[in-house]
Amino acid sequence: MKKMACLAIVLFCGFVFASGQVPVATPIANPDSTREVRERVQREQDKNRRFDTLRNGGRRTVPQGSLREVFYERIVPLYRKPTKEELKILAPNDEDVSKYADFLKNEKTGITKLAVDFGCADNPSVVVATPDCMLYTMPGAGSSYSFRINNYRIRRLADLTFTNNTFQTTGVLSHGILVNLGDVSLEQISLQSKGVKFLLDFPPTAEYEQAIETERRLIVGIEQDGFVYRSGLAAEENRTFFLRSIAYRGASLRAVQGVTYNELDFDKREDVFIAFRIIRKDEDGSITILWKELDSKKSLKINREKAEPNNIKENNLTAKTK
Repeated sequence: MKKMACLAIVLFCGFVFASGQVPVATPIANPDSTREVRERVQREQDKNRRFDTLRNGGRRTVPQGSLREVFYERIVPLYRKPTKEELKILAPNDEDVSKYADFLKNEKTGITKLAVDFGCADNPSVVVATPDCMLYTMPGAGSSYSFRINNYRIRRLADLTFTNNTFQTTGVLSHGILVNLGDVSLEQISLQSKGVKFLLDFPPTAEYEQAIETERRLIVGIEQDGFVYRSGLAAEENRTFFLRSIAYRGASLRAVQGVTYNELDFDKREDVFIAFRIIRKDEDGSITILWKELDSKKSLKINREKAEPNNIKENNLTAKTK
């Protein structure tokens, strides 16, 4: 239990978390299918933590004249949109696009192909020069997606990551809650559907410590009314999933070559409700999901008792995405 608690804190601080005071429910055992993935995420976070020491006493000084160069050449590209050429590589099958054309005419719907996770996006600051990784050069390497901006993203800013045949919620300072609704039609899913009420009633929290405790519970899993709510689930075919992704506002400071910045300035922070379903699994292991957004709203801002030092002003650089 102690090991699990420590893991929850690491995940919350660097990659994921879910939200505030959860309705009373009974935690269930954590399946082996996602334990391996969580351990991998923890290893990734250990690397990120070593990298983040740059923002503290170990941060090396960069001459003011080169700050802008570092910012625009090393930082901004991490959060760019994929190019048309990159998107072509993960373009959905024409047959699927035609089959679901009527569904896709509705607002806030989409069809997205998610690549197999080859470890290309473990550290977005490092280019992995393997044939597979050189194929998927967009942020997140094609296996991480943000419904909030409707595009591929690095894992820390994604709502959903496909890895080891599981769906994981990997966004930093975010609560991602997944539920498998079973073999039900995506078209029929609404905010009144069975299994969705728990997500609607799930209250976001503005308190950091409370959010960490909630993440512990979501890693293990919460069972209520015959459904299991977790931050990660097996990516089963012929099943419809529902995701609530709460991307809290606040600060997640990072540093690159002495330039410290708030990574969340590069993101659209919202609380979104998404229903999705796997409609194709290719021989290479990649999958295609059909999805629709049922609701979105402004998210809360997380309060921390011990605020991180704000060195952004020192660099006179502010990340802007608008």
